[in-house]
Amino acid sequence: MTSVTHSFYSTEQWSCWLDQLATDDFVVVDNFISDQLYEKLQQYFDHQRKHQQFAKAGIGSSDQRQVDSTVRGDFIYWLDKGRDESLPELFNLFDETTQQIKQQLFLSLSDYEFHLALYPPGTHYDKHIDQFKGKDNRVISVLIYLNENWKPGDGGELAIYKPDGTLLLVEPLAKRLILFKSNLVEHAVRQTNISRKSLTGWLLRQPASLGILAT
Repeated sequence: MTSVTHSFYSTEQWSCWLDQLATDDFVVVDNFISDQLYEKLQQYFDHQRKHQQFAKAGIGSSDQRQVDSTVRGDFIYWLDKGRDESLPELFNLFDETTQQIKQQLFLSLSDYEFHLALYPPGTHYDKHIDQFKGKDNRVISVLIYLNENWKPGDGGELAIYKPDGTLLLVEPLAKRLILFKSNLVEHAVRQTNISRKSLTGWLLRQPASLGILAT
């Protein structure tokens, strides 16, 4: 993780979002990324997909990883700053997000891991939390949606199960950001009726080990 070269958002704006994250365990932010970055991500996503760089996602930690489409149906492409060097703005945004959360919420963060995710029509992800049994490296989960012209009926909503027993459905709208506490927020991806695209990742206590990452 490197230092941020410029600010995407003011400290005051981050404070507003992170106060809600601290209070509610999650926050939803619309139009989080610029049109320019959105278009670049769309092109990069389609390029990697065309060249068959996506792999079937599994469940469980790296030493217990299994592929089970009845639980999880997405395909993923792990991002790496050294390899994916055409996305410097994106990695700068990751750096800023990590630094702001680290400073304002007093969390011990040292790294992050992100992948592009594709849910083909008819797929979903069962209810779960983003933490493996006996491990606590993932601190904050991050989602940025890349779905152009999503409309009701397309499916693929993020279902957040709140502690009071209520269910919140978050539509996967283009450029929408969701942050939530990885070890607390139970969630699922509802069945999608169209191809559903996102950028998904985690802010970590310890450095990631790309290549042996669990999904």
